[in-house]
Amino acid sequence: MTESYYMTVNLIFSMFDSIFKKRVSESPKVFPNHCLSVDVHAHLLPQLDDGPADIEKSVEIIKEMYVMGYRKIILTPHVMSGYYNNAPEDILQSLHVLRSVLKRRNIAIELEAAAEYYLEEELFNLIEKREILTFGGEKKYLLFEASFITRPSYLLESAIRIKQAGYTPVLAHPERYVNLNDLEVINRLAFNGVLFQVNIGSLTGYYSKPAQDLAELLINKQLVAFLGTDCHSFAQLHSIKSAFKLNIFKDIEKLNLLNNSLLEKKKSIFA
Repeated sequence: MTESYYMTVNLIFSMFDSIFKKRVSESPKVFPNHCLSVDVHAHLLPQLDDGPADIEKSVEIIKEMYVMGYRKIILTPHVMSGYYNNAPEDILQSLHVLRSVLKRRNIAIELEAAAEYYLEEELFNLIEKREILTFGGEKKYLLFEASFITRPSYLLESAIRIKQAGYTPVLAHPERYVNLNDLEVINRLAFNGVLFQVNIGSLTGYYSKPAQDLAELLINKQLVAFLGTDCHSFAQLHSIKSAFKLNIFKDIEKLNLLNNSLLEKKKSIFA
């Protein structure tokens, strides 16, 4: 996407907002068990992957997440060669446009952009070229996913390579990998510096019963570093709201989750 495209989009929404400007007021959290202020995994940048088709849908979801209690969202579009060839500059430009729209509508939520990288050799080519978007400032949290039937040994080898390159590997939705339903394997990954980001929707069985069981196990063993919505659409928020009402969120409050440590404004690292 070219710069002129984004300038045109920005101008259109500027005109639109001058007519339909709205304010999202401060409101208390409506989910008493919900302890999160930061989402670290969301596909809400329009037209970059399988998330919202346009910016209005992005805004609709973000407004609802604000009402749910979120005050910061880290946007993580897919990066997968041949499918989602999202360059850092395109992601950051899309972030700029979305931020501008939210600012004009007085939606006081902080946005940051990183990416969800597919585990493939191209990822390591990007790492070598320092064309990686991470979150967490100098922590350089690198969110990655793999094939759902990836061998644990390959995951471990790849995570070690990521760590050796100076990044902190964060495995997206480990509960959804069928080959990770083994506490010994999970502990080996954690021992080698892999952080786990569990999807909130998994706690309701949204993906599958085995994914729900493994998510609960990871929480009970205090092996979860981040919880994320992995939100792609407004409809998906229903399962997330349902999860907030579960008793397991009382156990989540006891975890040393890193989500809310990211609330202070920190620029994305492009390195």
